[in-house]
Amino acid sequence: MAGITHSERLSVPPSAAWGFVERYTRSEVHIFSSCVGERQDGEYRIVTLADGSEVAERNVTVDPERMRAVYTVPGLLGAEHHHAEMRILEDTDGGATLTWTIDVLPHELADRLGDTYAVLFGELVEAVNARATVDRP
Repeated sequence: MAGITHSERLSVPPSAAWGFVERYTRSEVHIFSSCVGERQDGEYRIVTLADGSEVAERNVTVDPERMRAVYTVPGLLGAEHHHAEMRILEDTDGGATLTWTIDVLPHELADRLGDTYAVLFGELVEAVNARATVDRP
Protein backbone atom coordinates (compact mmCIF):
# COMPACT_ATOMS: atom_id res chain seq x y z
CA MET A 1 0.00 0.00 0.00
CA ALA A 2 1.27 3.47 -0.83
CA GLY A 3 1.01 6.27 1.67
CA ILE A 4 1.08 10.05 1.60
CA THR A 5 1.82 11.81 4.89
CA HIS A 6 1.97 15.50 5.71
CA SER A 7 2.69 16.96 9.13
CA GLU A 8 3.04 20.51 10.42
CA ARG A 9 3.08 22.36 13.72
CA LEU A 10 0.07 24.61 14.22
CA SER A 11 -0.23 28.06 15.78
CA VAL A 12 -3.32 27.14 17.82
CA PRO A 13 -3.62 24.86 20.86
CA PRO A 14 -4.56 21.19 20.41
CA SER A 15 -8.14 21.58 21.69
CA ALA A 16 -8.86 24.39 19.23
CA ALA A 17 -7.30 22.47 16.35
CA TRP A 18 -9.28 19.34 17.20
CA GLY A 19 -12.50 21.33 17.49
CA PHE A 20 -11.98 22.59 13.96
CA VAL A 21 -11.22 19.13 12.55
CA GLU A 22 -14.24 17.68 14.33
CA ARG A 23 -16.48 20.39 12.83
CA TYR A 24 -14.99 19.52 9.44
CA THR A 25 -16.14 15.89 9.83
CA ARG A 26 -19.70 17.22 10.28
CA SER A 27 -19.50 19.50 7.21
CA GLU A 28 -19.72 22.59 9.42
CA VAL A 29 -16.60 24.29 8.04
CA HIS A 30 -15.41 24.75 4.47
CA ILE A 31 -11.69 24.35 3.81
CA PHE A 32 -10.60 23.34 0.34
CA SER A 33 -10.61 25.65 -2.69
CA SER A 34 -11.35 22.73 -5.02
CA CYS A 35 -14.68 22.17 -3.25
CA VAL A 36 -17.73 24.39 -3.48
CA GLY A 37 -19.80 22.73 -0.76
CA GLU A 38 -20.22 19.92 1.72
CA ARG A 39 -23.22 18.29 3.34
CA GLN A 40 -23.93 15.29 5.55
CA ASP A 41 -25.78 12.20 4.40
CA GLY A 42 -25.71 9.75 7.30
CA GLU A 43 -22.12 8.74 7.96
CA TYR A 44 -20.96 10.34 4.69
CA ARG A 45 -19.69 13.83 3.95
CA ILE A 46 -20.81 14.59 0.42
CA VAL A 47 -18.36 17.02 -1.13
CA THR A 48 -19.33 18.99 -4.23
CA LEU A 49 -16.40 19.84 -6.48
CA ALA A 50 -16.12 22.94 -8.68
CA ASP A 51 -17.24 20.97 -11.77
CA GLY A 52 -20.43 19.88 -9.97
CA SER A 53 -19.34 16.28 -9.39
CA GLU A 54 -19.68 14.82 -5.92
CA VAL A 55 -17.33 12.75 -3.78
CA ALA A 56 -18.62 10.70 -0.85
CA GLU A 57 -16.26 10.58 2.13
CA ARG A 58 -17.35 7.99 4.68
CA ASN A 59 -16.56 8.92 8.28
CA VAL A 60 -15.13 5.79 9.90
CA THR A 61 -13.95 7.12 13.26
CA VAL A 62 -14.22 10.51 14.91
CA ASP A 63 -12.33 10.06 18.18
CA PRO A 64 -12.20 13.16 20.42
CA GLU A 65 -10.11 11.39 23.06
CA ARG A 66 -7.29 10.65 20.61
CA MET A 67 -8.07 13.72 18.46
CA ARG A 68 -8.25 11.70 15.25
CA ALA A 69 -10.69 11.58 12.38
CA VAL A 70 -10.55 8.62 10.01
CA TYR A 71 -12.41 8.42 6.73
CA THR A 72 -12.45 6.57 3.43
CA VAL A 73 -13.37 7.61 -0.09
CA PRO A 74 -14.57 4.42 -1.78
CA GLY A 75 -13.49 4.21 -5.42
CA LEU A 76 -11.72 7.59 -5.51
CA LEU A 77 -10.20 7.81 -9.00
CA GLY A 78 -10.51 4.05 -9.33
CA ALA A 79 -8.85 3.26 -5.99
CA GLU A 80 -9.14 -0.28 -4.69
CA HIS A 81 -8.51 1.15 -1.23
CA HIS A 82 -8.50 4.67 0.23
CA HIS A 83 -8.04 5.32 3.94
CA ALA A 84 -7.13 8.64 5.52
CA GLU A 85 -6.55 10.03 8.98
CA MET A 86 -6.37 13.60 10.26
CA ARG A 87 -4.80 13.63 13.70
CA ILE A 88 -3.95 16.38 16.14
CA LEU A 89 -0.93 15.56 18.29
CA GLU A 90 -0.19 17.47 21.47
CA ASP A 91 3.46 18.45 21.53
CA THR A 92 5.54 18.25 24.72
CA ASP A 93 5.35 22.04 25.10
CA GLY A 94 1.53 22.05 24.83
CA GLY A 95 1.49 23.04 21.15
CA ALA A 96 -0.23 21.08 18.40
CA THR A 97 0.89 19.27 15.28
CA LEU A 98 -1.51 18.24 12.53
CA THR A 99 -0.73 15.02 10.68
CA TRP A 100 -2.69 13.89 7.63
CA THR A 101 -2.00 10.38 6.33
CA ILE A 102 -3.61 8.90 3.23
CA ASP A 103 -3.15 5.24 2.24
CA VAL A 104 -4.18 4.12 -1.24
CA LEU A 105 -4.11 1.16 -3.58
CA PRO A 106 -2.97 0.81 -6.28
CA HIS A 107 0.41 2.27 -5.39
CA GLU A 108 0.52 4.42 -8.53
CA LEU A 109 -2.44 6.40 -7.28
CA ALA A 110 -0.26 7.91 -4.54
CA ASP A 111 2.02 9.33 -7.24
CA ARG A 112 -0.97 10.83 -9.05
CA LEU A 113 -2.42 12.33 -5.86
CA GLY A 114 0.79 13.47 -4.17
CA ASP A 115 0.88 17.04 -5.49
CA THR A 116 -2.86 17.51 -4.99
CA TYR A 117 -2.71 16.40 -1.36
CA ALA A 118 0.27 18.72 -0.75
CA VAL A 119 -1.85 21.69 -1.88
CA LEU A 120 -4.84 20.49 0.12
CA PHE A 121 -2.70 20.06 3.23
CA GLY A 122 -1.48 23.65 2.92
CA GLU A 123 -5.08 24.84 2.74
CA LEU A 124 -6.00 22.67 5.72
CA VAL A 125 -3.18 24.04 7.90
CA GLU A 126 -4.03 27.60 6.89
CA ALA A 127 -7.72 27.09 7.74
CA VAL A 128 -7.01 25.49 11.12
CA ASN A 129 -4.56 28.23 12.09
CA ALA A 130 -6.84 31.05 10.91
CA ARG A 131 -10.27 29.79 11.95
CA ALA A 132 -9.88 27.44 14.91
CA THR A 133 -11.21 29.06 18.06
CA VAL A 134 -9.68 28.80 21.45
CA ASP A 135 -12.12 27.83 24.20
CA ARG A 136 -12.31 30.53 26.81
CA PRO A 137 -13.58 29.97 30.37
